[in-house]
Amino acid sequence: MERWKTELLRVVENSPIVILRFDESEWDAIKESRRGITEFTSAYFHSALEDVRVKTPCLICGSNDSPDCPVPPGYSANEELYFGYISSKSRVTTIESRVKVKRTIRISPSSESGLSALLTDNRYASDFRKRLVGRHRLVRLSPKLSRHIIERLLSIQGNEAALRHVAESLSKPSTTRGLASLQEDAVRTALMAFGIQADSQASELAIVDGADTALSTVSIREDTVIEHDARAIPGFDLVESNITGRAVFESGNERLEVYTANRLPLEAVFGVDLIYLNLTKRNIVMLQYKMLEPDRAAGRNDWVYRPDNKFHDQIGRMNDFTSTNEPSREEYRICSDVFYLKFVRRDSTLGKSGIILPIDHFQMIRDDPMLSGPQGGLRISYEALSGRYLRQSPFVDLIRSGYIGGYAEDTQHFQTLIKAILQDDRSVVAAIQQHRKSD
Repeated sequence: MERWKTELLRVVENSPIVILRFDESEWDAIKESRRGITEFTSAYFHSALEDVRVKTPCLICGSNDSPDCPVPPGYSANEELYFGYISSKSRVTTIESRVKVKRTIRISPSSESGLSALLTDNRYASDFRKRLVGRHRLVRLSPKLSRHIIERLLSIQGNEAALRHVAESLSKPSTTRGLASLQEDAVRTALMAFGIQADSQASELAIVDGADTALSTVSIREDTVIEHDARAIPGFDLVESNITGRAVFESGNERLEVYTANRLPLEAVFGVDLIYLNLTKRNIVMLQYKMLEPDRAAGRNDWVYRPDNKFHDQIGRMNDFTSTNEPSREEYRICSDVFYLKFVRRDSTLGKSGIILPIDHFQMIRDDPMLSGPQGGLRISYEALSGRYLRQSPFVDLIRSGYIGGYAEDTQHFQTLIKAILQDDRSVVAAIQQHRKSD
């Protein structure tokens, strides 16, 4: 069984599924809200939410206005069933608490009765029907019943994309523990450089079946997730077999396509790189992630980076690329460096820390004895650098304005970068920004 399925089954046993039920008027109001059914809030009595945890998977059942068969008072026969999770819970009045529901995607069957018929174990089917008796707006299920429901929903192939989307969101790292979290940070950085929030909704999402990719946690518009082989980057057939996901975002007349690719499973790759190609501003920037390890020797409270054996070769290739791809005279840059390094503390909060250095600055300081760490390490900390670094916000502002990065004369340079990175068994997050094509 795939890892995300095993993880989802484990989650529902620890945080059993709750069913949120909405009558016709409530359902219509949610659909007309800013994010619609994809993400919304709802309030319940404190007692109803007493044992409901944050990050609890939920089934959302809404009623439409097509009564084709007898139904309980206040509910319509034409129901819609969605799967999502409760992302937050807070007290809002003396008697009520509010929950936020996220990542909801429509599933099959489309009704509570259809789901009941899907349950093959008579014990669970009977238990499920008993819990649905009455007009309770929130229904809590048992751990074993929750597991059986997930198993039965997974038996329908069309549900896998929706369930995986939620499973990946529930298990995504909140700290920078490994390559998966760094890949997620690279995707977040690409979205910020595009000028949208990290939780903005994608207009299209394609995920390779069974692949590990940070795009699994991307918020999407209703019914736009597809579980299949993602399309290759146009003009880049060399990475077709390595692509693990593709997401498309739109803002005004601009379009951003984000691809994830790695030759090995994500847990086996050696690093993460973000390549941002802005065809509007005609600049290209590459951000390579490096993990900082704590240095607590001799009472120190510092962080060090220890270069691996491949890093010197990577530096050489970066220098070769930069020296042969200067911007044209018509293009203004504060800095024409293509390559930047982002140093992230292990176990730090994702997206909340990190030091960014241009590659030429890094080469200048790596021989500084004041920054020498133990066992050949390099001290990379706020104190050691004395403020000579970039933080994430100004860095992405410079990308957006076109003030940094090499001049992207053609896509061949982009292709060469991707090929070189994959040969080093690293993960690539490739973001291409361009004008939207006219309809």
